[in-house]
Amino acid sequence: MRKQNLLSKKIKKQITTINNLLESYFNSLRRFILDAKKFRFDKNNKVFLSIILIIFLTLVYFLIPTAYNKEFIKKEIKNQIYQKYNMAVKFDNGIQYNFFPKPHFSSKKLSILNNQVRIGEVKDFKIFINFENFFKFNQIQTQDVIFNKADFNLKKSDLSFFTNLLKTEPSRNKIKIKRSNIFFRSKNDEVLFINQINDSEFYYDLKNLKNVLVLKSKVFNVPYKLIIGNDKLNEILDFEFVSKKLVLKIENQTDYKKQNDTGNLKISFKNKNNTFDYQINENSLDITSKDNNKIFKGLIEFKPFYLISNFSYQTFRIKDLLENPFFMEILKSQILNNKNLNAKINFDVKNIYDFDRFSDLSLKLKIEEGNYNFSDSKIIWKENVNVSFSDSFLNFDKEKINLNGRISFDVENQDEFYKFFQIKKNLRKNIKKIELDFNYDFFEEKITFDNLRIDNKSNKKIEAIVSNFNSKSQKFFNKVTFKNFVNNILLSYFG
Repeated sequence: MRKQNLLSKKIKKQITTINNLLESYFNSLRRFILDAKKFRFDKNNKVFLSIILIIFLTLVYFLIPTAYNKEFIKKEIKNQIYQKYNMAVKFDNGIQYNFFPKPHFSSKKLSILNNQVRIGEVKDFKIFINFENFFKFNQIQTQDVIFNKADFNLKKSDLSFFTNLLKTEPSRNKIKIKRSNIFFRSKNDEVLFINQINDSEFYYDLKNLKNVLVLKSKVFNVPYKLIIGNDKLNEILDFEFVSKKLVLKIENQTDYKKQNDTGNLKISFKNKNNTFDYQINENSLDITSKDNNKIFKGLIEFKPFYLISNFSYQTFRIKDLLENPFFMEILKSQILNNKNLNAKINFDVKNIYDFDRFSDLSLKLKIEEGNYNFSDSKIIWKENVNVSFSDSFLNFDKEKINLNGRISFDVENQDEFYKFFQIKKNLRKNIKKIELDFNYDFFEEKITFDNLRIDNKSNKKIEAIVSNFNSKSQKFFNKVTFKNFVNNILLSYFG
């Protein structure tokens, strides 16, 4: 009996414990419900939860493309770039999705192809996508494209890549190229020159209804901006080239409906305007220009590439040529040191403005397989001395560019010659020819002489004067310097 009571007490105690636990649980649940009700009806908490929920759902939505099949996305991007811009690309690495600053896919290595040949390698590629419906992963819509840190290797045949780009159908999207380089190469794969692209953009101008390519670049260390527009409807191509460093602006508009394209090239250089008329034929380009001071006629034959040009000036400043930054940068770049260049250029000037008493310059330049020959060039000094150049060549090496050769001065009127240099009559001797070798360094802008002979004779005094002149850094292209140099030579020879 006693055992039954003990068992009964134990059971009651366990039941009481269970009741207490249940009561505690339901009390806690009731308090939670009451707190939840109070929280739900608090407006501030409701707003806070709504914001958190919106942010969470937005993040989830923008992260949906991370689940896309990357191989499918690659294929879709390639197809859409080709359809929009007629541009073939190839992914050399995988792609990555990023949603900041706005949704886009990126790759650290991508190739650009032209006729199945790789012409560009992009180190940082981005393509933005439309984020209106990320749930349709098989229907992504690409937008702007960015090529950053790209290297383009282009030959003459690859220029069709840019012309085809300008012919693409209108699009609201853009192509941007930043911090890139264009290496222009010869048929033998030699680098002719490098064009550095700081920032460029290709887009469709909705206002003027034309495709536009804007290049902010640098070539030969000369910054410039180039704008090319193509109006497909009216078949008009226009471009504008501007360089503040050169104080140069070139404008042109071409109507390519015509079989033989003609047009006007407007050039503004140092606030002086010039107009060149041109005609593009099947295998050549004719260029002409005429104003009160100069006449220019040029012919460029495309197959094989050959340039024939004639310049005629009434007056000309040598200083304008030698101190022209564009001319000097072209020389220093050694683009002219190219075996594919062939040309014949005649440069005629009636009066040399900054070189005392020189006139009737006839400069003849022949370029054959990269060799520059100035022989057969002539100039007249003071109407009584004929100056001719022989064995004159432009020489390139890794660190210098030199023009060297031999000059002959044929004296026709000795009296006038002596009067200019103020040589006393008792010191005057009969002379017919003065000859000397010369070397002009374009980098140092310095000229030196050697082997000076008068009527095939020389002496130690003359050699000392020439050596002393060569040791100084004075500019020879100066009226006073030139006169003093010749005067000292004559006095030494006659004395």
